[in-house]
Amino acid sequence: MFNKLRYFSAFLFLSFIFSSHALAWVGDTKKLFENDEYEEVIKIASEHKKDKKRRIGIMFLTFSHLQKYELNDSKSDKRQYKNYMEVLEDNVSISDLDDINYFIEQFDKPEVVKVAQKVLKIAFKNIEDVKDIPNLLSFIKSDNKKTRKIALSTVKKFMKAKRKYVNKGGTLRDEGIIVMQDEKLIRALLDHAKDSKAKDVLISIERPVLAYISDYEGKAVKKIEEKILKAIKKREKKHPESNWYSAIGKVKDVALKFEN
Repeated sequence: MFNKLRYFSAFLFLSFIFSSHALAWVGDTKKLFENDEYEEVIKIASEHKKDKKRRIGIMFLTFSHLQKYELNDSKSDKRQYKNYMEVLEDNVSISDLDDINYFIEQFDKPEVVKVAQKVLKIAFKNIEDVKDIPNLLSFIKSDNKKTRKIALSTVKKFMKAKRKYVNKGGTLRDEGIIVMQDEKLIRALLDHAKDSKAKDVLISIERPVLAYISDYEGKAVKKIEEKILKAIKKREKKHPESNWYSAIGKVKDVALKFEN
């Protein structure tokens, strides 16, 4: 028994060492990238381009070749950039959001920011589960209008589909209810109430928004509240027994206790 514990402890220690080493190369490479040392970035990132768990290696290669092309008008770098960009477009996912955001925040590299936002849009399009929506909170809160727009468009697609499902006579599944009533999500949207996409999402969420909207002021917020109240009346007229997540008034344990 003692030997098993010793071997297990050794395994955990080695795992920690390897994990720390894996994180170290990323941090070191970020410093090189920020200092425009793209040849060094390419040399290091090339050793990690086949990592299927994390695509930061491919990203470093993509954006380093892009920068070299932008700076030198190099045909070979343009070709390499396009090749790596194709790999990113085919494989990028929700798990890559933090790494993509790193490149979006390289404000002194405008072409990198522009292409990173394109990659972000592809990653968002690849989201297929409403449970992933809370992972977009930092992007909804972003001061970068283009980044926020991409995130809100994704959230809007999911929320409109949920509201449409209820209006047609359905009852939302638990995961949909949990996301739509999420206070952090609702408050992030209310912080951008003047944004037309945020407004549309809030109206689609409907009743849960009213639990928090009194904490906010302004004409945009007032209009959203009026439209939500109007939407509730319309739903209740069509489905008299309904609540905000069920056309037949089915009660779900995961649902917070909002008034209809």
